[in-house]
Amino acid sequence: MPPKYLFKVLSYSLWEQSLGKEALMLPPEDDAFIHLSTHEQLERILVKFWAHIPKYMILKIETKKLPGELVFETNPNGSTKYYHLYNGHIPRLSIVDAKMCMRKL
Repeated sequence: MPPKYLFKVLSYSLWEQSLGKEALMLPPEDDAFIHLSTHEQLERILVKFWAHIPKYMILKIETKKLPGELVFETNPNGSTKYYHLYNGHIPRLSIVDAKMCMRKL
């Protein structure tokens, strides 16, 4: 059973492109499946992938509103398990909180 909420970090540009649409616009990295993280994994994701990005969004998503198949699995060549959403998308209505983050680089 997945947690009630998962998190998605999204570029501010893709967030802006998603406004007014029913589903989020996602990066090419999410073509095969959509990468999601738990609250406990979020800081590690931010440090590893987003430290050099000046402006991005952290989205809190209600998992029961996600269409598709949520799988808790290890990334290729990795050892940590993450939630991946297969054959689905992230409806805007599934987002319960959206926080803009800005960093000075």
